[in-house]
Amino acid sequence: MEAIAESKTKRVFAENEEELLNECMKSVLFGIQSLDVVEKVAVGELNAYVKQLMGEYAALSERISDRMKDLDVVPESYGSLKQKWQKKMVKLSIFGDKSNSNIAEKLIKGTNMGITDLTRCLHDNAISVEEETAALASDTLSFFSGTVEALKKFL
Repeated sequence: MEAIAESKTKRVFAENEEELLNECMKSVLFGIQSLDVVEKVAVGELNAYVKQLMGEYAALSERISDRMKDLDVVPESYGSLKQKWQKKMVKLSIFGDKSNSNIAEKLIKGTNMGITDLTRCLHDNAISVEEETAALASDTLSFFSGTVEALKKFL
């Protein structure tokens, strides 16, 4: 692995930039897919919040995509089979109980999984990526954390 940039405090590697950005994008795309399913069954204030979140997720996805383009990072393919499976799992998790409380609980669990995966990836790569990439991953984590806190009111 060859460093693409070096400073007194860190060496930046393209592979680490790519890994972290792809983890950010994967987490955001899974969130969007889950919200797409949930939006069809959530009611009242939760439905309005889900619609707002979809816009915020789309904006975050665009920021990540722009950063990927800046660094010539090719996004991983998340395959239609994996996407269909993930949507099916979301549908199954709320199948018997379509209450806002259950939906919020499932969204919180999914978001927490994204937080865990992205935090691990950020910790593994933080010292070998550019500050802008690390900051984008941190922003994504902050967004996810804020989402979890906001969803708690629907429990």
